[in-house]
Amino acid sequence: MKRRVYWSAQVVLLVSPLLAFPARGDSLQIADSAFKVRPKIELQAQAFDLRDVRLLEGPFKHAQDLDERYLLSLDVDRLLHTFRLNAGLPSAVQPLGGWEEPKSEVRGHFVGHYLTACALMYAATGNDRLKEKGAAVVAGLAQCQAKFATGYLSAFPESFFDRVEARQQVWAPYYTLHKIYAGLMDMYLYCGNLQALEVCRKFGNWVVQRNARLTDTQMQAMLGNEHGGMNECLAELYALTGEEKYLKTSLRFNHQAVVGPASRQVDNLTGLHANTQIPKFVGTARQYELTADPLLKTASLFFWTTVVKERSYVIGGHSDGEHFSPKEKLSTAFGPSTTETCNTYNMLKLTRHLFCWDPQPAYADYYERALCNHILASQDPGTGMMCYYVPLRPGSHKEYNAPLDSFWCCTGTGVENHAKYADSIYFHSGTGTLYVSLFIASELNWRAQGVHLRQETSFPVNGATKLTVACDKAGKFELCLRRPSWAVAGYEVRINGRLLRTLPSAGSWVALNRTWKNGDTVEVRMPFVLRTEGFADNPSRFAFLSGPLVLGAEVDPTRAFPAVVASRDEAVKTLISAAKPNTFIAPAAVFKTPGGRSRDLTLEPFFGIHNRRPYMVYFDSFTPGQWKEKEMLYAAEMARERELVARTVDFVTPDGEQSERDHAMKGDNTAHGDFGDRKWRHATEGGWFSWQLKVLADTPQELAVTYWGSDGGNRFFDVFIDGRRIATERLQNNRPNKFYEEIYPLTPDLVKNKARIELKFQAKEGAWAGGVFGARVLRKTG
Repeated sequence: MKRRVYWSAQVVLLVSPLLAFPARGDSLQIADSAFKVRPKIELQAQAFDLRDVRLLEGPFKHAQDLDERYLLSLDVDRLLHTFRLNAGLPSAVQPLGGWEEPKSEVRGHFVGHYLTACALMYAATGNDRLKEKGAAVVAGLAQCQAKFATGYLSAFPESFFDRVEARQQVWAPYYTLHKIYAGLMDMYLYCGNLQALEVCRKFGNWVVQRNARLTDTQMQAMLGNEHGGMNECLAELYALTGEEKYLKTSLRFNHQAVVGPASRQVDNLTGLHANTQIPKFVGTARQYELTADPLLKTASLFFWTTVVKERSYVIGGHSDGEHFSPKEKLSTAFGPSTTETCNTYNMLKLTRHLFCWDPQPAYADYYERALCNHILASQDPGTGMMCYYVPLRPGSHKEYNAPLDSFWCCTGTGVENHAKYADSIYFHSGTGTLYVSLFIASELNWRAQGVHLRQETSFPVNGATKLTVACDKAGKFELCLRRPSWAVAGYEVRINGRLLRTLPSAGSWVALNRTWKNGDTVEVRMPFVLRTEGFADNPSRFAFLSGPLVLGAEVDPTRAFPAVVASRDEAVKTLISAAKPNTFIAPAAVFKTPGGRSRDLTLEPFFGIHNRRPYMVYFDSFTPGQWKEKEMLYAAEMARERELVARTVDFVTPDGEQSERDHAMKGDNTAHGDFGDRKWRHATEGGWFSWQLKVLADTPQELAVTYWGSDGGNRFFDVFIDGRRIATERLQNNRPNKFYEEIYPLTPDLVKNKARIELKFQAKEGAWAGGVFGARVLRKTG
């Protein structure tokens, strides 16, 4: 693909002829006539309808274009295949793969995301083909729903919900339904599809009736199973229809084991599956708007503050192995699957609600950080495919979905992410104030004021933006520009070329209250400043940033990773600007590699590191004395590795290729991947995997299995040899931030008269087995 170069460094406000159709918008645009119920609280800022904003050329528009192409490439009949099978309707198309295959327990979830993405992308671009594809899916779902007298609609049988209510193992059926509900409502809101609302109402009636027979105790027990944002979508259906039954059921879907402590400002998140929790608080935020219950507000605000301020990594994402790690040890939580992209998608939804309640620059600062460094970074700029995780451990690289054979949760949220970059650039307060929250090249049509605003900028390549006002007649309003918290030096604002002499400090709004006329311009200069950010629990582990951008360095995963032999402040001073924007040379004299093989590094914007390039984001710093000790430990580790190799009888690497074929790998609900220079395999949701390894007759031996000491979450499993359990393991940050070998004795009765043994890892019910980073049969010493 041709490399795109973005030269413009200006932001302009204009009117576009594409925007001359009736506005509708989302629930945060309270003037939307689609809603029968208005908020009971006063929103201090309101969103603009997505159709009133158009992206201009730049990296965000490029990401949107790729996403649009992917949405248009998907076949409607293949998307509907499992719904039709479940409804007893004929379907002979080839099934989709991955999480949408016919045996998957979350089949159908992506179809809900697809509806939302088509609706958002239609609103963002005006492309009728997206509206038509979404309408075709809605019509197909209506045909399937007609086969169920109750209004039920899903790609799997209703018996899945019997299992949920009985507390039996099943993979998140309400989570899947939430996506379908949301997709139907978005097709109504953004595309005016009345059939979508009718299908959603019937479906809503089913969930109301299904749960009316449960006691509150039974309901709360059921909510232990991941259920997405059922409280949010039912609250939204109430707002659209005015029917109280949906709000009542929405409130019953509040999981009090999690929402209750947050409403009391108690953090009990450690160990919980992260993305299971976030939609619950997007739901409480929407419920607060519709009920004005202060406890719902407190819960939403406390959760946001806790996650953003205490549990997030530098790119704005959070979670390790999909779970909340102990925040007191966050610097050690570096498994192969940090920062699930779904998490950040949902945190940005929550952030929009809080911003509309109280438009604090801090909310926009977080939104910008996560959008630039996680969401934009999660899409391959060549293919448009998306990441499940964006790992941050040194030596990691990004992995992307396959177009027809993945359909992970983060594929679903991903197609939405890149369709709605325009939804949080601008906000307004009635007709009096216009907030410019984000610096993304775009056009705004502010209908209420008869104003068009064009923002021209190459952000996030650099920090200059220009706003141009177009209007038929002069009008007075307040234009509030966010001065980001990172814009600490050299910040300037010029109105029609005239420099403002007095400006507020970083992390504030620059309020320009005047009568604006056609052709007025506002130019903003926000120089990017180099800085570092470390962990609260370990300031010596830190990342480099240039303005809002997190920087990363490409590294060789087959070698030891470099560290900084200097203080954080000293390290920043040694960086040398390179030819490309926000790119710096990190000298080998300071960025050292154990073993004396140091070389210069290139620090560059993390969002631009792709194509399986292994990278580092976080660095450890050492004093010269500490570095000598580090090198001694490294030499000892290399000696230990040589000793293990010398004793090895057989060794399997979980590579998904030759090594596992040679060792007769088998399994169910199992996956493998890369983690720096290592390979791993795990099994999820009660799954298992096994290998066959060689053993020696009449020779004392032992088994060494390699684990990552920072793995955590629900990793609870048994280890078997030839069907005999030899150990039970629970990985709970056992040896933080390092690999280790767990040694299991191979007693004579386990290997007698055998040339091979079967080593099996079996997850406990509902839990995960591994990750396992390799296994060795070793000759015993001594």
